[in-house]
Amino acid sequence: LTISNVNTHIDRFYSALAIISISKRNLWKKCSFKKYTLKKSIFDKKKILYEFTEIYDHIKEEFSHENNSNVKTYCKHIKENFRYFNSINEECINQNSCDYYDEYKKFKEKFNNPEVLNLIYKKCNYTKTSCEQGSNAEDNVPCLRTKGNPFLFLIFGDDPEHIINVLLNFSLISAPILSLFVILFKFTPLGKSFNKLKQERKKSGHKKKEENIQEYMKNYAAYLDSEIKNRVHLGYHAT
Repeated sequence: LTISNVNTHIDRFYSALAIISISKRNLWKKCSFKKYTLKKSIFDKKKILYEFTEIYDHIKEEFSHENNSNVKTYCKHIKENFRYFNSINEECINQNSCDYYDEYKKFKEKFNNPEVLNLIYKKCNYTKTSCEQGSNAEDNVPCLRTKGNPFLFLIFGDDPEHIINVLLNFSLISAPILSLFVILFKFTPLGKSFNKLKQERKKSGHKKKEENIQEYMKNYAAYLDSEIKNRVHLGYHAT
């Protein structure tokens, strides 16, 4: 059964449940129903926090199995849920400040536990890092990143597969760049001009010619640097 999030449909659904619950023939007569008047955005937050709090125990059990091929997926899931928690952290201060406080509180109590965090650090090869959003307080749920050089992660990200793809693509780009350098040097006006200046320098040996060559080399190096940066930029974003 699928019910859309249109308010009138939801109201009718709860009305039908209320009628069924008071029927004498109803097997649910011992059950009570509570109507939650929540916006979809609030419901989604409650759902995400509640579900991850509940399924983590299963993930913890999976961590105990050696050579589990799903560990990487579980670790990414943990990292994203911690990041999500911090993105909504400042919205939820107390019971009156947000409609998902109960789920928020249970999530925080479970995942700021040092024992839980140490297991995640060990199994996922993660370490604590500063959060782009939310609080970085010691008693809060931390944001996570893969252990390693933070400067490289700033450039490439901390997904090992992504880093490998970037490096492979860069190695593919580097060959055309070297070819471009040879072509520019041998077959374009830039290369011809350079050879001409070299010949003039041999003939005259004047200081003015030497200054011209140095100035040309500076401009030529700047041109190549611009070409390389542009191609690396395009290759990086293509990944």
